[in-house]
Amino acid sequence: MPSRIKKRGKNSYLLTVFDGYDAMKNQKVYTTTVQAENDTEAEKLYDVFKSECLQGKVLPASIRKMTLKEFYDYWKEHYSDKNLESTTKVYNDNLFARIEIVLGHLKLDKIKPKHLLDFVKQISASDAGKGDRPLSNNTIRKHCTLLKTLFNHAKRWELVTSNPMDKITPPKQERPKKKILDEERMSGLLKILEGEPLKHQLWVLLAFSKGLRREEIFGLQWGDIDFDSNKVTIARAAVYVPKSGVIIKDTKSDNSFRALSLPTDLAMMLKLWKDELKAAVKRRNKRRKVVKFEDPTDKDKWVFPQPSGKVGHPHSFNTFLRKLRLNNSDLQVSPHLLRHMAGSYLLKSGIDIATISAELGHGDKGFTMRTYIHELQSTREQSAKTMQDILDNLKAKSTKGPA
Repeated sequence: MPSRIKKRGKNSYLLTVFDGYDAMKNQKVYTTTVQAENDTEAEKLYDVFKSECLQGKVLPASIRKMTLKEFYDYWKEHYSDKNLESTTKVYNDNLFARIEIVLGHLKLDKIKPKHLLDFVKQISASDAGKGDRPLSNNTIRKHCTLLKTLFNHAKRWELVTSNPMDKITPPKQERPKKKILDEERMSGLLKILEGEPLKHQLWVLLAFSKGLRREEIFGLQWGDIDFDSNKVTIARAAVYVPKSGVIIKDTKSDNSFRALSLPTDLAMMLKLWKDELKAAVKRRNKRRKVVKFEDPTDKDKWVFPQPSGKVGHPHSFNTFLRKLRLNNSDLQVSPHLLRHMAGSYLLKSGIDIATISAELGHGDKGFTMRTYIHELQSTREQSAKTMQDILDNLKAKSTKGPA
């Protein structure tokens, strides 16, 4: 019997295939153990195995067989830690916590579509989420996306020969229509805000009138505001990361770095807030008998700081809106909804989608169109009605004939 086929016991054979050398000049060797009734059957199985090896369907014996959990740590070290945002890394860890329970102990090359289907079925159960609530389709999709990403990297790094997630269809993405405040309720919100501290009014107006993200509002420094031209530059974001606190990072994308014109009233309110910050520091210094005055509105100072002068916590915006909602149950708003409302109101006022996309700092105009598809549809319906009126008028004139 050839050395490539060795009998290891009753009906058990070790098959070995040699296929040249890798980039490190190590011989590529493939092995497997099969069950065969006799040597002739073993020869046939060898031919099949050799064909699979040469087609790249089998991993060399020298490749370390990692479990999915081991590979996740490997992927974090060699890709995630160097390329992903801190918030994304934390979110991935939360997703993988569920994945690890079901699949983490399995070897990468042994995970088949059946295992993945079983996992998706488990997280699709009605009690899979916190408080025995179901997970949303979008959350389930994100688990699938992470798994597909992991296997894509494993395949690229030649740790597996195929991606089993390619054969899995994740649930459809949900695009729920956001319940924006109509003009009457938005007017009511602005009226209520008049009795709130100036900084709270500014948080809401920056999110609603300029479509700023919560993290962009708290990332503002006084040097970003040009009161001569009434413009604000969005140059950074203040992001909360669990266990790390609030960190300062670049804007979400190149498109998120943008210069925006401020409404006159909003610029005036920012000037008043600037004066209010200076007055507060002077009062505090007088109370503490501190002679030296450090201007809290220098170019590199935060527009919305903590009393210590450190960058403010972006989640305080949510906290304020929750308290506001407790006293006014009709005003169900969040920082993100206010930003979304900015786009909706601009669109309904006739501003084109490209301008809105640039104003909101979207990296993809198509994303803006998908986000505001409901508003676009109503605009198109109005356009169709207008055209029908035009046609009716033309037909009416045609039946009258020349004067």
